[in-house]
Amino acid sequence: GFNYLGRFAARAEAAAIGAVGPWEPAGATAIGGSDDPDMPAPHAVEAGAVIRDTADGPRLTITLSWPDRLLAEAVVERLGRTWLEMLGGLAAHTSAPAAGGHTPSDFVLLDLDQDEVEQFEAIAAHLEGGLSL
Repeated sequence: GFNYLGRFAARAEAAAIGAVGPWEPAGATAIGGSDDPDMPAPHAVEAGAVIRDTADGPRLTITLSWPDRLLAEAVVERLGRTWLEMLGGLAAHTSAPAAGGHTPSDFVLLDLDQDEVEQFEAIAAHLEGGLSL
């Protein structure tokens, strides 16, 4: 399960505590940490995400929770680290000059699928003297 909780300004007290590492256990005080341990789990792993505005810019914080009886902490830690690497790769990709492009949602008055959008982009590039078809 995934729950995006929104974007919040960071409090001054949080900055005084010290820097948070790229991956660390949040403990029982994290989102969902007060759940009754006997309550049925709706998902094997739940992720809560929040954006905090800090003096250094926005920071994404993701908290993973899971039933202890279902998954070992080492398994979830590996999942969290892998997800962090994948998000880092995605963020790095967005800074590449060729990243981006259009999606069908950019053309609300037309009924296009992604393949058609990419075909039109290829035609436009060809007409502009760019890529050849």
